[in-house]
Amino acid sequence: MPALSEVLYITSEPCTSESGRVEPNWYFSYSVNAVGTVTRSCYVRYNDQIWIKGPYGSESTFPMSYFTKPAESGKSEADPEVKQ
Repeated sequence: MPALSEVLYITSEPCTSESGRVEPNWYFSYSVNAVGTVTRSCYVRYNDQIWIKGPYGSESTFPMSYFTKPAESGKSEADPEVKQ
């Protein structure tokens, strides 16, 4: 799992290598820590796992259930209007 208070994001944007070549089947991901530092990485989905290849050759895997879609802004679960 990412470090405490680190948020990991996965996208549907194709990942590119340092030379600018699009990596087949790999997608862009990044993580943001508590002080706002962003770390770029690439990931591939295999079955129900996400395999992340980070900087300096680091690799990690996460279950797909770890990732959820962000909540829609402006929507709340409470009824916005109560009629009397």
